[in-house]
Amino acid sequence: MPDDAACRACHRSATPFIVQDFNDSAMGRAGVRCTNCHHAEATDEDAVSYNGFTITTRPSAGDCAPCHYQQVTEFNSSKHALGWTKMTATARYIDLPEETRSAMCEQCHNVGYVYWDGSRGKCDSCHTRHSFDKEEARKPESCGTCHMGPDHPQIEAYLSSKHGVMYSLEGDSWNWSDTDTFTAPVCVTCHMPEGTHDVGYGMTIGGVSNGAVIAGSPQYYPIGNISADTFVQNRAEMVSVCGECHSTSFAQEKLMTADAVKNETDRLVGEARDILIALYDDGLLDPMPEDRAANPVTGFNLTLMGQQLYSNTSGIETLFFKMYKYHAVTTWKGAYHLSPDYTHWYGWAEVNHDLDLIKAEDRQLRAIDAIDVEPEEDEGVDMLVVTIALIAILLSAAALAWSAMGRRGKGEREG
Repeated sequence: MPDDAACRACHRSATPFIVQDFNDSAMGRAGVRCTNCHHAEATDEDAVSYNGFTITTRPSAGDCAPCHYQQVTEFNSSKHALGWTKMTATARYIDLPEETRSAMCEQCHNVGYVYWDGSRGKCDSCHTRHSFDKEEARKPESCGTCHMGPDHPQIEAYLSSKHGVMYSLEGDSWNWSDTDTFTAPVCVTCHMPEGTHDVGYGMTIGGVSNGAVIAGSPQYYPIGNISADTFVQNRAEMVSVCGECHSTSFAQEKLMTADAVKNETDRLVGEARDILIALYDDGLLDPMPEDRAANPVTGFNLTLMGQQLYSNTSGIETLFFKMYKYHAVTTWKGAYHLSPDYTHWYGWAEVNHDLDLIKAEDRQLRAIDAIDVEPEEDEGVDMLVVTIALIAILLSAAALAWSAMGRRGKGEREG
């Protein structure tokens, strides 16, 4: 492997901040060379020839693995590792203009990018190149780039919780190279204990997307499930993390309360979903799926939740999208992150508002259908009713005109 003296000499002029970041990093201080990460074989799909060197401009997780085998292995077992694969199979991503995708979904989902060599994971999603600073990656703001917004407001819920308030008030005094100095948990405390790169550690029914249910429990709509044994094991893991600061009974109580919030929220979402399915079965959605652009994954079928689009849809489906994708998720993620307002006002209250609006829209669509659809034999009766109504309106207008003329004439005589 060639020396990197030429790399440094050129980049000190072209991109001095990159050289400085790397020199100041743990890898730079340990003597790691540019070519340890950027060297490529001529047969590699990502190989480029640059100033007489064969390099890759985008090292893969496979390139990191020889030195960081444990981290890469743990990452491959995590939810993050599925980010890119799940995104590319999603209707909402496929439906986007291709030239806009990199500014939207890909900015976050590339954490699980799949490289030409089959390895997964864009390590610099969390470890900013070229400093690759562990201390930076431990701070909640590093997670907040992706874990924020209406469909997964973890950072907002965390910062508005007691844990987050303590971080905001006291975090500047912590030694970020020593997690034992922290007086409150941050994201990695609970989701990456002891530095594990499997961010699904301790997750039960409150996982990503719409979460899950315990097998055998009430299931209000199609959703993933986990076994009772898996639930018990994962819950014990999370309680052990909470137990670093709290009693076991306190931790169990808070987590069980969040479970109840999620299950009750799922029930309301399921109730709304049943309303939409009934409207579809009765042909009352406006427009019906067959009368609009096809969903790129499911075609002209009614598609709710997972592959549901947020464009080319009906009004009531838009209400449901916001209910399940935004407000429901906010409710139970707020609960698991111990944020009262995100659980209640930004979540639960909005879910109930959504359900009321969906019920109102359902009644309106059915009322319109009842007016528009009449038996053929009643057409004559309908025309008679319309004719009588028109005559009544004309007579009423004539009477008002006659009355007005009478008042005007009286006024003229009196004048």
